[in-house]
Amino acid sequence: DLHPKQSPHHLVTMRSAYLKLRLMVERGCIFVGHGLAQDFLMVNLFVPPSQIIDTVEIFHKDRMRYISLRFLANYLLGTDMQQDTHDSIEDATTAHQIYRKAVEFKANGTFDKVLNDIYEFGQKTDWKLGVEESSSPA
Repeated sequence: DLHPKQSPHHLVTMRSAYLKLRLMVERGCIFVGHGLAQDFLMVNLFVPPSQIIDTVEIFHKDRMRYISLRFLANYLLGTDMQQDTHDSIEDATTAHQIYRKAVEFKANGTFDKVLNDIYEFGQKTDWKLGVEESSSPA
């Protein structure tokens, strides 16, 4: 989705994106996403942990596998994302929706149960899940 002639999105140069990210970090912005540590490593940018909300970490149990954004989107939101091509805007929007679900589950005291259910369902389905197959209660 980052090819200048094929992307439906307005693209900026790598330098411009980096400078904007640095400004956001310096201003204390909170970044919400999925697998952000790897993203920030790729652009060689340090972001204080206090400014990162990462759904890959929120929906993770110790000594267990990390859950893909696509699986979480399928299970929690009932949407099947990125069937054909990668879309970074879809990733960001989906990660934010999943974060809001986590906040909701924590507020009503069901987060631990939902997380256990996700792992149980994932193990049962070998972590392969499409919307049409989903019978998630979330």
